[in-house]
Amino acid sequence: MNFPRNILTMIVTELHQGTKLYLLVGGRGTRLASITKGKPKPLVDVHHRSFLDYVLENLSGFSITLVCSDLNYDEFVQYEKHGIEVFNEGSPSGTAGFLSKIDLPESFYVMIGVTFVAGDLSLDVDEATIFVAEEEVTHDVGYIRGKNGKVVSFVEKNPDASGKELVSLGIYKLFKKDLDIPKKLPISMEYDILPEIDVSYKILKTRRFDIGTPDRLKTFQDYIC
Repeated sequence: MNFPRNILTMIVTELHQGTKLYLLVGGRGTRLASITKGKPKPLVDVHHRSFLDYVLENLSGFSITLVCSDLNYDEFVQYEKHGIEVFNEGSPSGTAGFLSKIDLPESFYVMIGVTFVAGDLSLDVDEATIFVAEEEVTHDVGYIRGKNGKVVSFVEKNPDASGKELVSLGIYKLFKKDLDIPKKLPISMEYDILPEIDVSYKILKTRRFDIGTPDRLKTFQDYIC
């Protein structure tokens, strides 16, 4: 398998090469089922390549681990041949359940595997951070409220949402020392982890592509044509 040529730039990592990034690819993909036909969302075809290949080729300097589950491990194990670690968390356990099942480094990044962020961006931070962009919001988009660089509250899918808000890009910098991982499963990054720590936010000037629905997938396909 060959990754596509570098026609887009996504994100460049911090100054230290080999920083760990956990790329979450274990979702069920129910809203995209009519297109994926049982495949995991990150493997959906985009001009004869998987969406995940576009994401991977534009991540520079990270030591990447794909986090999947029993639902789709067999689909992702092929990436080990290309030097990418694949971690099977077993039964699906939420967006942060893997944190209780893996030997975490002192600091690391987590990224949602169905989002592409365009632009040549730096993620260099030295504190727990959620990366956001100013976007027009709709009822099905999560966002934060912040003050003086610190997150004040998380808003998940507000039915009355409108106007510009600080929308999560699905990229987080975390530190092991800050985490108090619940003794339960599933564990949600949005509800169980981030609200329990002192977290900053960093605004990136970027365009976010979320392929979670057929319409959003079409937007990404049109973008890279």
